[in-house]
Amino acid sequence: MKALGWNCQGMGRSLRSGKMSHLTRMIHSTKPQVVFVSEIKSSKVKTSDLVTRFNMNDAIVVPSRRRSGGLWLMWNDDLQVHIHSTNFHVILAIVVNISTNQKFGLVCIYGDPYHRQTSDIWNMIADFVYDNPSLPMVCIGDMNNILYDMDKSSSNINRSHMCAFRHLVKQCGFFDLGYSGPAYTWINKRFSSKPTFERLDRCLANAEWCVAFPISNVYNMRIIHSLSDHAVILLSTEGPVRKVKCSFKFENWWLK
Repeated sequence: MKALGWNCQGMGRSLRSGKMSHLTRMIHSTKPQVVFVSEIKSSKVKTSDLVTRFNMNDAIVVPSRRRSGGLWLMWNDDLQVHIHSTNFHVILAIVVNISTNQKFGLVCIYGDPYHRQTSDIWNMIADFVYDNPSLPMVCIGDMNNILYDMDKSSSNINRSHMCAFRHLVKQCGFFDLGYSGPAYTWINKRFSSKPTFERLDRCLANAEWCVAFPISNVYNMRIIHSLSDHAVILLSTEGPVRKVKCSFKFENWWLK
């Protein structure tokens, strides 16, 4: 199974824009079963438009508010997708892979860039997780938050936001799936001589997901500045197991 995620920062003037042509090429080359696109900045596109333009089986649209936000979730006929709930920041769904009959939960997120609704967003996700115990869960999207110091290229880090986000992720039983490719998925200034880079886009999963999909690799694509400040990310449960070298670290919260 493959899932593609991208914060496109505006779809452009139409579904034939340069950005949307790039998305079409990415879908054609990576062949994902499900595609999540955030920050569309448009409320004019309909589900049928997406199905036709991107050659998908079905889709759901969460319209933007004026020129802010907007979400698309598209999938092909390999999957049965049952939408659980949606709002401005989240799409929650129960997915079944038709060929394997494997069932899993899908969380697609566009995090609050102003950090005012972060707790509400993640409490909604936590309720979804708790209502579906023992179900493999994966979360993909632009989190608009970092988990660790290494996720930002500068030392100017809001540790309060970072620690709060880490706590919210842990309460869902999620952990980071890691990545291959460039270390950062977002840049703040396209033409700055010393830009700030962050890893805002990522995939999270629970332990049940790793049991069901022991081969789960995340690929960070290159940021194309002329299209978006965010990179496309690809989750794949196919191919070789990626070996990660890391040291063991004990978390005090485990004692609780």
